[in-house]
Amino acid sequence: MRYFKMNGCGTDFVIFDARTVGSLQLSAAQAQAIADRNGGIGSDQGISVERSIRADAFLRIWNADGSEVAACGNAARCVGSLLIDELGEGPVKIETEAGILRAEKTTLGAITVDMGSPLLKWEEVPIAKPMDTARLEYAVDVGVAAASQPAACS
Repeated sequence: MRYFKMNGCGTDFVIFDARTVGSLQLSAAQAQAIADRNGGIGSDQGISVERSIRADAFLRIWNADGSEVAACGNAARCVGSLLIDELGEGPVKIETEAGILRAEKTTLGAITVDMGSPLLKWEEVPIAKPMDTARLEYAVDVGVAAASQPAACS
């Protein structure tokens, strides 16, 4: 199976092209072994590009710890670049567990991805307890003085 090593804004990926085989099923241990920087290929995330009936491709995404995530903008940008180069045009549609993302090449050659509207309510974001996320503040110790700044969950 073909794979690519790519980087998007400092996050590096091992991207497997599984479209010829249908899908790539990895256990958490296998995803960890691939991501291992000493014994594996080494990456922040492993990506499987698979066939989709709703879009140009489907992405399956594993973090370095083996957990799966629904979407990743930088991974979608890297895969979007591959798909645009392959198809010869854009934009392209990329299906993820979080929905369909649209990637396109700008006039300057950068790849952008529309991730949709952010989820900011505490019920939509995996935080431990109910909170007023519109007024959430956190303390930051910058070594000189602590500062309280507004925050958003992501």
